[in-house]
Amino acid sequence: MLFPLLFYAPVPLGFESLDVKTVTALVISQVFFATLIGGTAHWRSGRVHRQLALIGAVTASAGSFVGGIASEWVSDWFLLLLFGVVTLLAVAMMFLPEPSVERELTPAGKLVVPLVPLALLSSLTGVVVGFLGAGNFIFIPLMIYVLKVPTRISIASNLVIAAASTFSGFSGKLLTGQIPFLMALAVVAGTGIGALGGEWSHGQLSPRALRYIYAAMVGIITVRIWITILG
Repeated sequence: MLFPLLFYAPVPLGFESLDVKTVTALVISQVFFATLIGGTAHWRSGRVHRQLALIGAVTASAGSFVGGIASEWVSDWFLLLLFGVVTLLAVAMMFLPEPSVERELTPAGKLVVPLVPLALLSSLTGVVVGFLGAGNFIFIPLMIYVLKVPTRISIASNLVIAAASTFSGFSGKLLTGQIPFLMALAVVAGTGIGALGGEWSHGQLSPRALRYIYAAMVGIITVRIWITILG
């Protein structure tokens, strides 16, 4: 949600607009700290699949570092189009048949995840994160519908993977001078409270409710981004 908020909100509020590269730099700074705090909380709650998180984190980090550096040489229009395509794919996958109750109740300790598809999908997701500063949300439906991971474990494990991949993407942008430090500090300021509040809410909601909330949020973003792309 932060990407469209930073991209569209400043002008109506009387501030100067931010270009896409500045927005992606701010987003990746905020996402890193939010996922680090949220992922740690989920890890302590036992919702994280450790093998999935470890392999996903390593491969996504490598892809994110490459994407973070490569983003220096692509246009704002390319970044906006990439974000639009990724959100569209995420929304489309949420219309697939929902997972069975039996699968959703599988504990993290008994879940077996195919390693090669996991490494491939997390690497591609990492590249997207490196380019955009966001994009880990695409990995949640990929885990649920392609890797057959329960919803709660997908969300919790994705936070750990996101912390690793966004750190690499953040490093790539930092090395190429793309991070505006004062703005990044302001954006990150409220991250801790929000992340811990989200972790608490996660435990109170059903897997179906979590998927519906996710689909609604990404759907709103998708519509707004494509209005801009096609407008």
